[in-house]
Amino acid sequence: MLHLIALIYLLTCLGPSHAPPGFSLVPLNSTSVRASWQFPPPDSIHRIIKGFKLLHRIKGSSDPLTVMTIGINSTLSTDVTGLRKYTKYEFQVLAFSSVGNGPSSVKEVRTNEDG
Repeated sequence: MLHLIALIYLLTCLGPSHAPPGFSLVPLNSTSVRASWQFPPPDSIHRIIKGFKLLHRIKGSSDPLTVMTIGINSTLSTDVTGLRKYTKYEFQVLAFSSVGNGPSSVKEVRTNEDG
C-alpha cells in the first residue's frame, strides 16, 4: 500500500512525463522557422497542461536559450522570426503543468540561404 501511495504522490507532483511527439521544424526563409508539435500521450499527463515552451539558440552556442511560452489555447505551431541567415539552430519543445516542466523534444534546423 505504501508503494501505491508513493506512486500516486509522484504522479500528481510531476509535470508531463513524455515530451511532445511529432516535433518538426521547417525553414520558411533565411531568417524564420516554423515549429510544430502534438500533445504528449494522455497517459503521460498527470496534471492539466498549461502550455508549451519552445526554446532555441544557435547550435553549439553557450548563449542562454530563448524561451517562448505558448498558451494552451494557442495553436500547436508557431513561426520563429528574427533568426540569422543560413545558421544552424537547436530547438526544444516541452509541455508544462502547474507543477513543472515535462521532458523536451530536441531538433536541429538550418535557416535558408538568401535567394
